Amino acid sequence: MIFKQSKIIWLIVIATLIRIVLATSIDLGNDEVYYLTYAQHLQWNYFDHPPMVALLIRLTTFNLFFTDAFFVRLGPILLAAINTFLMYVIGCKLKNKTTGFIATLLFTSSIYTSIIAGVFILPDAPQLFFWIICIYLLIEIVTESSNQTNYKLILFGFFAGLCIMSKIHGLFLWIGFAMYVLFYKRTLLFNKFFYLSVLISIVIVSPILIWNIENHFITYTFHSNRVTLDRGFNFNSFFREVLGGALYNNPLNYILIVSALIGLYLNQYSIDQPIKRLLLITSLPLVFILIFISFFRDTLPHWSGPAFVSLILITSMVLSISSDKKNKFPIMVNASLLLTVGIIFSGIVIINNYPGTIGSKQSDNLGKGDVTLDMYQWDYFKSEFNTIYKANLKNGTTTTKFIVNNKWFPAAHIDNYIAQPLHLSFVGLGKLEDIHTYAWLNNYREKLKKGDDAYFITFSNTFSNPNELYSKSFEKINKPIIITQYRKKIAARKMFVYLLESYK
Repeated sequence: MIFKQSKIIWLIVIATLIRIVLATSIDLGNDEVYYLTYAQHLQWNYFDHPPMVALLIRLTTFNLFFTDAFFVRLGPILLAAINTFLMYVIGCKLKNKTTGFIATLLFTSSIYTSIIAGVFILPDAPQLFFWIICIYLLIEIVTESSNQTNYKLILFGFFAGLCIMSKIHGLFLWIGFAMYVLFYKRTLLFNKFFYLSVLISIVIVSPILIWNIENHFITYTFHSNRVTLDRGFNFNSFFREVLGGALYNNPLNYILIVSALIGLYLNQYSIDQPIKRLLLITSLPLVFILIFISFFRDTLPHWSGPAFVSLILITSMVLSISSDKKNKFPIMVNASLLLTVGIIFSGIVIINNYPGTIGSKQSDNLGKGDVTLDMYQWDYFKSEFNTIYKANLKNGTTTTKFIVNNKWFPAAHIDNYIAQPLHLSFVGLGKLEDIHTYAWLNNYREKLKKGDDAYFITFSNTFSNPNELYSKSFEKINKPIIITQYRKKIAARKMFVYLLESYK
């Protein structure tokens, strides 16, 4: 079965247009708007992650000249298009054009690769791009014995370093490659370019280490506290990791992947040993380690996302073998693609048109648990707060331009959608583990001085009580002005605006 590259181009064009529709239909989510703060002051590393996502934002927003959702998310959208074509190229190299075409369909239908890392501005977007390039280079390295091997080892070291500079999970590329070398290709241990490749990666990621030395290894302290195995069994986390992994990678894709792995285990399909070993060793360790950790600590299903690149390639080869035998294209691959398209447009409709909230209906925590509100019409709160701000200026209640919050979310939303458009000063005022990168960003912004007033903004779905937080920091905390936001004429959440007087 032969497929023309024009079909791949059409797939990429249509998928890109759908991603653009999604990107422009909803506001930035909690994580996205937080990573936008990274780009406001570039560092070699940040409290939570390496700096590549900040550089990507700077690039696609033209140095923060355009900061609406489309330009902030443009990087992932462009990289997703490139990644799709790379998957086709790799699939063709592994077997044939059928394999390449199936790989692009599975990649496009994966929620993780197509939406989470293909629309939303997260560290996963640049990480996935460099990860795929590294998988391609590793395939070349383990299947070819030529003068090009040394050159590709150098390239692997370079791109693996950039992958780690996107997200620390990129280390698993080196872990997988090192395991392959030790178990199956020890001749590389005597190749000086192998060690040069290691050195190149170390040099590229060295700013992460230098930054952490200067900041008392705060990144590793933070992440180690999230994954240390000092608690009892956490079955909720385990099921979330396993079921979330299935959902994030598309349930139909997941079924195909598991079936392909079972078929390989039973020797039902013939795949070249070096390829099979490499793809398994660059995927399963990351998946199994995270499943193991999830027994004890909370994990997030998208952490294992890059590992599914190799699993998609394995599945594509298996499905192409089956389709060649039966002379029939697998129907479930097309169904998987349609499912993802349905999820995308259903998400847009739910976020923008669900009546009220799918979260708590209680007045004091209205909307709590409703993740769709994170991406719903933040400009409404800007205009409502601006009315309060101007009224206070007019009647002489306060002239302060400061807004404070104690948590990185909703702080980043308040900062991006309210403070900055109104040319006000935002300060993260709380514990380091709560305000995250604002602890550094505060140093480059106007600072609260003794006697200053400030507004404290919080929301019913993420409520924090300023009387508990700031009673020792301000002379007086006034009762809040409450603004209710409606979705389809039904109350969805509330904004509480407190005036804090006279900073101590």
